[in-house]
Amino acid sequence: MIVNFIPFFKRKDFKDGVEEPDEVKHFNSFGKYDDYINCYRTSMNWHHTPEQAKFYIASDKGTEIKPENNVPFNMIRVSDLKDKNIIESKTLAETHVFNEADVDGPIVSSGCDHVVNGNFNKWIDKNDFDIAIPLRRQAKVNNALVILKNRNKNTIDFFNYRLEMFYKLTKESRAWYGDQKSYESIFFENGVLTKGIKGSGKLGLHNIMGCKVLTIPYGGDVLGTNVDGQYFFPNALFYDYKGDRKHQYQRGYNMAKQRIGK
Repeated sequence: MIVNFIPFFKRKDFKDGVEEPDEVKHFNSFGKYDDYINCYRTSMNWHHTPEQAKFYIASDKGTEIKPENNVPFNMIRVSDLKDKNIIESKTLAETHVFNEADVDGPIVSSGCDHVVNGNFNKWIDKNDFDIAIPLRRQAKVNNALVILKNRNKNTIDFFNYRLEMFYKLTKESRAWYGDQKSYESIFFENGVLTKGIKGSGKLGLHNIMGCKVLTIPYGGDVLGTNVDGQYFFPNALFYDYKGDRKHQYQRGYNMAKQRIGK
């Protein structure tokens, strides 16, 4: 089994005339996305052999990322993103990756600002699911990563429906968190989340549209988070540097590196 790690990254040109929310401007003011992606790939290689994992970048037609080790990045180029803002581009790219990308094996779709801290093959192999999606404090989706174990007609229908839910949101609502809210719309429809009740999210396995959807905790043994001021989560397979915590990315990366004696 080969696990395919596929972050999305589109280099933003603020002269392109495409309106972006303030969050995009803020994070681009200090985010070192090329560094994050290089470190992400390096950390993946710490824990996986070439026969266990591959690394791709989902992007538009023009974005380039310079590799630190002179090994070119495998790019999955998605059409028609030029006039789309970052979150719409990300949602369209994710749909393409899950439904159409020419890759074999499970897919870990994510953002850029992550560190791999363990071997995914064992966890994916021992858990029975088609799609895994994190819930933060059992209240909101956080799609720092979404894992597709098995691509089939039902999962394709699921992600296409998720895209429909994205476009049902108002333009303002989808501009920043639309990629997460679109999953939440499906969860509200299927009783995984209950509107108006904080912490109502149900962790575990759910049958949605014929798919085995596994909701996992954001801040658990798969997806660690530094939301509570912890910059490295030694027991998590994957680490997310959410929001302004990107300032601590290098610190966490170095701790992960030291943990395995690199």
